[in-house]
Amino acid sequence: MARQDPAVLALLPLFKDTSAQGLTRLLTAVGALGSDGLPALRRAARGSKARARRRVDALLALGDADPGGPPDDEVRELLGVRDDLRDGLVQSMQTRPRFIPELRAIARDADDPEWAWAVDALGELGDRDGVEILMAHTAGQDTPFVLLDALRKIKDPIAALVFEPNLTHPEARTRVYALWGLAALGHETPIAGLVALLEDPEVHTATSYDPGESRRAAQALCDVLGWPFEWAPEAVEATRARVRARFSETYLAACAEALARGQFDLPPDHPARA
Repeated sequence: MARQDPAVLALLPLFKDTSAQGLTRLLTAVGALGSDGLPALRRAARGSKARARRRVDALLALGDADPGGPPDDEVRELLGVRDDLRDGLVQSMQTRPRFIPELRAIARDADDPEWAWAVDALGELGDRDGVEILMAHTAGQDTPFVLLDALRKIKDPIAALVFEPNLTHPEARTRVYALWGLAALGHETPIAGLVALLEDPEVHTATSYDPGESRRAAQALCDVLGWPFEWAPEAVEATRARVRARFSETYLAACAEALARGQFDLPPDHPARA
């Protein structure tokens, strides 16, 4: 009979508790094994998808506490294997800038199964040094939405090249994000486009419901102008009130006219500024 592995036997029961406290106990046990901790964790995770996912949780937690060490090396090894485990792993990278190089590598390949998640994570991480990788996948109005959203978050001026053609996108949501991206870059006339979308109505029919884009436009305005925002129906009216207090109708009309002509800013001496 094969000799049982005492280190694995010590860890296996700890995989069953999926709570935060359970993870802490698993990490403590791994640490107690010293140099055999990570190898034992690997051995214990074999043969079970649930244990393999818990191993990932442990590796990420260890790396968060002490970045750049062996746990991060093992995470990078896992990122190099296209399997079911990698999907959740890439999704967890939104708050871990130490893995930006690996995310960029995934984002270069639009055929990678985790491409969209890598793009999303780079956007969340504000990776301006990786913008060229993202811009290489843009295609005017055929640009995948996840790219538009990531570039909106990163706020690099080069992204105006993809925001501009999407101002006339047939989908209202995409138009909101194009306006949002331009406004986030500091351009003023897109504000008027977002203000207009505060009136985008909800549409109810006997068989469908379209929530409209008013709440998303409110979120965009609050983000750009530094106003508080919560995803709730009352946020739209609260944003309308702030708009009325901040901008004159004359100014917004001038911005709307300029935006329709493809101008993203009013001249410094425009009379609407008075």
